[in-house]
Amino acid sequence: MKAKTKAWPLLAVLYLSILLFTGSTLYCLAQIQNATRVMEKYTYDVSWALMQLQLELGRFLNSVEIYHYGGIDHDTLMLRYDILWSRTPILLSGQLRQSMKDKQKTLRLVQLIESNIREMESNITHLKSGTPDYQQIMMRLAPLQEPLSYSLASVMQKNINVYSGNDKRFGQLRNALLFMVSGLVLSVMLLSGLLIREARRHFRMARVDPLTGLANRLALLEKMESYAAKETPFGLVLVDINDFRDINSKFGYNTGDFLLRELAKRTRSLCENGEWVARLGGDQFAMIQRESSDLRQVRELVSRLLHALKQDIIIDNYPFRLEVGIGIAFFPMDSKLTQELLSRAELALFHSRKAHVPYVIYDNSLLNETARRKHLASDMIMALEHNALELYYQPIVNLESGRCEAVEALLRWRHPELGFIPPNEVIQVAEEFQLAEKLGSWVLNTACEQLYQWQQLGLVDLQMCVNISPGMYQRNLLKLVAKALMDHHIPAASLVLEVTEDTTMREVKNSLQLMQDLNQQGVQLALDDFGTGYSSLSYLQKLPVSKVKIDRSFIQGIDTSIEASELVANICRMGSMLGKSLVCEGIETQAQLDVLRTLTDIHLYGQGYLFSRPEQAEKVYQTLLEMEEQWLERRQPNKTYLI
Repeated sequence: MKAKTKAWPLLAVLYLSILLFTGSTLYCLAQIQNATRVMEKYTYDVSWALMQLQLELGRFLNSVEIYHYGGIDHDTLMLRYDILWSRTPILLSGQLRQSMKDKQKTLRLVQLIESNIREMESNITHLKSGTPDYQQIMMRLAPLQEPLSYSLASVMQKNINVYSGNDKRFGQLRNALLFMVSGLVLSVMLLSGLLIREARRHFRMARVDPLTGLANRLALLEKMESYAAKETPFGLVLVDINDFRDINSKFGYNTGDFLLRELAKRTRSLCENGEWVARLGGDQFAMIQRESSDLRQVRELVSRLLHALKQDIIIDNYPFRLEVGIGIAFFPMDSKLTQELLSRAELALFHSRKAHVPYVIYDNSLLNETARRKHLASDMIMALEHNALELYYQPIVNLESGRCEAVEALLRWRHPELGFIPPNEVIQVAEEFQLAEKLGSWVLNTACEQLYQWQQLGLVDLQMCVNISPGMYQRNLLKLVAKALMDHHIPAASLVLEVTEDTTMREVKNSLQLMQDLNQQGVQLALDDFGTGYSSLSYLQKLPVSKVKIDRSFIQGIDTSIEASELVANICRMGSMLGKSLVCEGIETQAQLDVLRTLTDIHLYGQGYLFSRPEQAEKVYQTLLEMEEQWLERRQPNKTYLI
């Protein structure tokens, strides 16, 4: 930073010097050009024209005498007269006339010569050789030769004086121009040297991470390329902080930056002979272990790294313990191409985070899994275009009345080659390959179309619940929802969008605005998998959700554990106090249902295999009709109903 502070003032001074010298040089050149024009004017313009006039006047008078004695014919005489006649207009018109404003005697002389020449035109035209008429011409024009010679001499003398006066000015301008050009050349040389130095500094800085002082991604790639060019084996270790985004969002970016600097300090301290560390960007670091080709060496390095991270980092008396994921790949065993090697180390890092293990060493099975996801992503595009995906539907029942008031749309995909693809994997592939919006739009439109058909068949009060994946949770969702409702003639109140707790709480501010906009459209919102994330009741109170779905993990065991049943009761009471409708997921047995009915007097909804498994539209429609008939029967007097 100090070098930069010193360089900029010097650069400014050099630029100003160059501008000054350049301007002065241009000014000197302009002055030289103006002086040259003046010299040309006095040297060549008026004096040259007067000289030509004098010469042609003498030639004409000589021609008159020769014609008198028969030496030339009349046509030759007239040609010489025409040449003389053409000389005076040159002096009496244009720029030359302007130049003679300070030479009035010369101007009047030229005018006199011109008038005499024109007045004698008739005499010359009719002149006969051997007659005394030529004397009249000689008497009128010959006396003008001497004054014309004096005028020419006067003009030439003045030109000489002007030239002599300007000669000193030329010398001064040449000296000034030489000085300015020398200064300009010197400034350009200094500026070039400074720019070369700055370019070298920027070249070095472009390979340094400004936050941690470590080498950056560009330097890492160059280091790998240099090792690869020498065919030097090395191990590449990628390190990534788990849940670093949450640290930034909870504790602020200053805390996150401090942790990154501390991690950089600890990794740098681990470097021994042949080890080198860089920051790739964000919370990702890389370590290179030169001439490492076996697992023992790299495992020893990873062991030292994990041991160093076990020590807490204290910030404002708050202890932070960094949990990291590590991916490892080897050159040339895993790849001889540096970019490909980096990609494979990142693939190993991805699986380390996914499996929640300390580190993963790359092998071809990881590549096969990646190929599977790419294959699924490619086929998903075709499946969406040809409606090869399916939606299954599961009823959501009012536990008090037993009536089915909603269904949840659940995605199913039976791949022609790979068989049944789990919904979570479908969502992960869609998110990873940026197909979430396209997939979500298909689910939303298919569910709305099915709901419209059921409403036309009499199920007018039925609601449709659709899950929204993280990739769809953005501003464009408003347009997708509005278009789906309009295209399928669905009332907004009949649509319930389910968002997961984690997705909603990651960016509470943006989530709140998007939810409010959806509510203004009349769409209801449900918070799915409540209790499995990290939301707080204060945020839950602010979120404009009308329903909260209690995760199935809380329902399991409520019929055998008093603690489990009390926990669910407390969750239900808190949700009811916040004015939310509560849906208990994963009800599988009559005993669980009985506990929920006796657990609290709060009005609850239920969803699970006890009522119905997720089924295709035709089959679930029959289930819905049966539930509706049972509900109508229970409304009649003297009827009892038990599930």
